[in-house]
Amino acid sequence: MARFTTRFLKKQVAGKRGSALMMAIFTVTMLMVIATEVVYQTSVEHLVSAQGVNGVQAYYAARAGAEISLLRIHLYLKALSQFGSSLPNKSMLDPIWQIPFSWPPMAPPAASAVDKDNIRRAIKDSTMKAQYAVTIEPETGKIDVNDLGSKSDALAKSARALLLQAFQTKMEYDLDFAAQFRGFDFNKILDAIRFYVSESKVDPGGLQSAYGDRGSDYMPPHRPFKTLQELRLVPGVDDRIFDLLLPRVTIYGAKGVNVNYASKDVLMSLNPRIQEKEANLIIAARGDPKRGPFKDIGEFVTFLNGIGISGNPFEAEKDAAGNAPPPPLLFDPEMNFRIVSTGVSGKIRREITAIVYDFDRVKARWTTFMPQAAPTPTPTPVGGGAVDMMRTLKRALDPKNILNPGKIFSL
Repeated sequence: MARFTTRFLKKQVAGKRGSALMMAIFTVTMLMVIATEVVYQTSVEHLVSAQGVNGVQAYYAARAGAEISLLRIHLYLKALSQFGSSLPNKSMLDPIWQIPFSWPPMAPPAASAVDKDNIRRAIKDSTMKAQYAVTIEPETGKIDVNDLGSKSDALAKSARALLLQAFQTKMEYDLDFAAQFRGFDFNKILDAIRFYVSESKVDPGGLQSAYGDRGSDYMPPHRPFKTLQELRLVPGVDDRIFDLLLPRVTIYGAKGVNVNYASKDVLMSLNPRIQEKEANLIIAARGDPKRGPFKDIGEFVTFLNGIGISGNPFEAEKDAAGNAPPPPLLFDPEMNFRIVSTGVSGKIRREITAIVYDFDRVKARWTTFMPQAAPTPTPTPVGGGAVDMMRTLKRALDPKNILNPGKIFSL
């Protein structure tokens, strides 16, 4: 009996030891799982917090670049107003806004050792840990795509002619593009864009049906584009068309193309006779410090005559659609700017785009394209002083004249 009891007790103890071992293994495993989860969650939260901090730093770095660019443009306009009339070449002031800027700044190769040391010291003392790069681009050297829907027939036809020539030039110089669009009528795309931006809702040829399920009251909105990316909402504007238009068009134009700031592609869109060779010569001439930018259309045409383009290529010509007015050309100093500032912190990138737009100048140019109404003859007052006084009083009380009292006394 005693031997049996001892044997039974040994089995009980052995069983409890096994249970304790299993419990210990389970407990250690659970602790490892919990510790691993805590470490993982902590690392994720730390990464999310760090990314959030990097995002804020990148945003404010981009904002700093944009604000510095606004200051540069302000200084440029200030210098232009004070010293522009006394300068033989106003483009001498363009480097104030034209040169790209970045932080931390890069020392130019020709900089002295003292200048390089000062730059390194400034970077070291700065509290900004992020980086930014900012460019300022001229907007008047591009084609305003919103002009396709302009109430001015001259502006609308001019914009269409410029964009059609841009397509034709692409067909001539890009064989792949030409193979993809051989026989294609680009007027269909321009018609769709015009229908999108025009206030008129009259559908000239089933354009509304191209929107399919999107054909609600909102599509198309019949208003000017608010962003260039909105071009992708127009039926027919795929990646190839969008990539072609993006560097050539703007929605902040000046009702004309500024020859002194237009890119090579835009210059080649001004007239079929301006090919790549002529466009390169124009860019070289306007950037020559000894020569400077073109001052007016006469000087520009004279230069074109000197490089083999005879006559005035911008005189009004006829095409299949009727009257094709010459493109309005500008030669003024740049007044419309696009600021693109990119901030980087860690792996986070933020971009800010700002537009500086001289609305008053653009408005003044726009009014020159609109038809002027004939002046209404002023009737001769009849009836003497008392009648004239009553008439004046009635006009003064007319709600239409309350906001413009100057009209009250134009009897």
